[in-house]
Amino acid sequence: MAEVGTKLIFDNEQVRIWEFTLQPGESTGSHHHKLDYFFYPIEGGTLEVTRSTGATRATLQTGEVYYRKAGDTHDAKNVDDHRYHEILVELKK
Repeated sequence: MAEVGTKLIFDNEQVRIWEFTLQPGESTGSHHHKLDYFFYPIEGGTLEVTRSTGATRATLQTGEVYYRKAGDTHDAKNVDDHRYHEILVELKK
């Protein structure tokens, strides 16, 4: 199973911070979010998110902050014609 981000950039007792980048057509691979997290798209776009229940598309806006609860397992694919880039922060406490 894949990691929740592309590159781990910070890790301490309270948070884990990832850089997350997908080129057009690139996928994350199936991964599980064990912790609550939020993410901030630096270069937004449309991702196709596939779970065991099926696939949905989500357009994530540059400069918005998105919060998610722990427990989700999914794969994400960049279905846009440009790079998708975000910072993802996992909350350990």
